[in-house]
Amino acid sequence: MIIAGAKGEVEVQFPKRDYYANFTPKPRPVTLGESIDHGATLITGKDSQADLLLTNGTLIQMAEKTRLILSALYQKNFQGSKDKASDLKKEVSPSRSSLKLEEGNLVVDVRKLNKESSFLIETNVAHAGIRGTQFKISANADSADLAVLEGSVDFMDGEKKITSVQNAMKAGAKLKGSTKLKSLPENEKREIKKRVSETKKLVSSINLNRLSNAIYGYSQKRTYTLRSIGMEMIWCPPGTSFIGGDPETPTLHKIILTKGFYLSKYEVSQEQYEKVMGENPSVFKDKNNPVDNVSWAESMKFCEKLMRKERVSRGRLITLPTEAEWEYACRAGTTTAYSWGDNPSPKFANYPASRLAKTVSVKSYKPNPWGFHNMHGNVWEWCKDSLGPFPSGVLFDYESNSKWRPEGETSGVWRILRGGSWSSDESWMRSSRRHAVESNYKQSDYGFRVAFKKID
Repeated sequence: MIIAGAKGEVEVQFPKRDYYANFTPKPRPVTLGESIDHGATLITGKDSQADLLLTNGTLIQMAEKTRLILSALYQKNFQGSKDKASDLKKEVSPSRSSLKLEEGNLVVDVRKLNKESSFLIETNVAHAGIRGTQFKISANADSADLAVLEGSVDFMDGEKKITSVQNAMKAGAKLKGSTKLKSLPENEKREIKKRVSETKKLVSSINLNRLSNAIYGYSQKRTYTLRSIGMEMIWCPPGTSFIGGDPETPTLHKIILTKGFYLSKYEVSQEQYEKVMGENPSVFKDKNNPVDNVSWAESMKFCEKLMRKERVSRGRLITLPTEAEWEYACRAGTTTAYSWGDNPSPKFANYPASRLAKTVSVKSYKPNPWGFHNMHGNVWEWCKDSLGPFPSGVLFDYESNSKWRPEGETSGVWRILRGGSWSSDESWMRSSRRHAVESNYKQSDYGFRVAFKKID
């Protein structure tokens, strides 16, 4: 689902991604153009509305004071193109969609669905099964109403009785009692037509390539293992926005990554590095600790050799993450200084206050909300980018309407490091903090983790 329009107070709340994470996501404002995965909840405030585009071509306008849970969103074998999403007459491929309308109302315009597809909107009182139609559905704690402009919707009330609601008909159901049918008033017909038209205009600039990128992201396995060295990786989906850059400087940006990627769950360990490179340059020797004392150039060489060892197929790449990718994974949906909150603590990371004065195992400390360990402290982590304006790795910044290099800044000798280390001040551990040195420089608190992604 893509956020095509937002007016007033529109927020999204993501579910807790890992049961062991100590962070519960809070609602945050949506960003125009971002894509939202299943499990999230969208909320509109007073005098607000949101316009949504599902990957099956469905248009939805959320009215004010509406709360919608994206229970399930799935699309199969989607082929992108330059065709406009607003021109779709039928969905591109089979899909499964399930939404729960907890309160408020939606106006929905559904493309003709494939025979294998299903589309369900639940409320606390009734359920609506949809094939291809324009309608409005409203709900609160003890009632639900359905107004069908075109097509047919199967409406199941609280007594499990199914009523087919046809063109220009309206159905209502309460917590106790059966469905009541009546004709759809002219004013409601005009309202539905108007709201569908508004949403169509907002999605007119979105093509099927943009939709296919979102689907590619959300069809990936949650984890992946590079078997040659047993490296566990976690999927970072595209589309979700985050605030990147240092809040103490003018480099703060709203960022949308339009392509997903896998990132190693842990820093590259000394054991893994030695399996690939045949040597261990680390100062603090321990096979379970991160490799340290490596330069940017040596980190990139590791990625190249691992590609050959893993026999990566054409169109895939093992490399260092871009700076924006690194921060996206580090923040993991948080907006605080550190992924656990705004206050540094030896309980969560290895830095001078920990009084260890060396590296520790890559599996030390609790993971962040997405499951990544030691994104803060332990060793500085190399990024692919050279020093340049943040953000990088961003296809489009919807706030400033400016374009950035999707592969990150590539020219220049100075390369970016992120995350702080066992020997650096606590302020350097902040999710937003940037550091850069020459690409051949190395010391006992420089390490890295790797990204695995699809390339064009």
